[in-house]
Amino acid sequence: MDAGAQSAAQQLAKAREAQARALLAKYTASPGRDDSEGLLKEPAVRAELQRVVGAQLPKLMQNLNVRGSIAFDGGSLSIAGNAPHKGTEEEGVVCVTPFGPALVEAAIFSRGKVTLFSTAEKYEYATLCVKDWITLVNSAHRDRFVQPRNVQMVRAK
Repeated sequence: MDAGAQSAAQQLAKAREAQARALLAKYTASPGRDDSEGLLKEPAVRAELQRVVGAQLPKLMQNLNVRGSIAFDGGSLSIAGNAPHKGTEEEGVVCVTPFGPALVEAAIFSRGKVTLFSTAEKYEYATLCVKDWITLVNSAHRDRFVQPRNVQMVRAK
């Protein structure tokens, strides 16, 4: 890489880091922030969603129509939801990882299949945010409500 290209890459990295710090400060200032629409409309997030998800973006947005607050999961800001009246059938997630190799990863669960949108070369390199969501979706959310056989609870008094 020549000196000019290296300088441009360094400037881009610095700009990306400043952008990441701003996103984290804005959306983690109050845990459980309800401004998921604002995060999805952030110019950098929207541009990356369009680039990574492409033509499936309308489907992803449909599957995020009913969603909760922004979560902070494994270093990522996470927005998960489902299509209206389609929980456990039509779902989606967007993971914004300001300091990761990719700013945005997303996944759609539809007709029993998960489609992961990422720049990662392999599944193992995807963020914990998206992999944890996939695990939850694949269990049909049972493990949130029914104690798994291998879990022992010890109640503090």
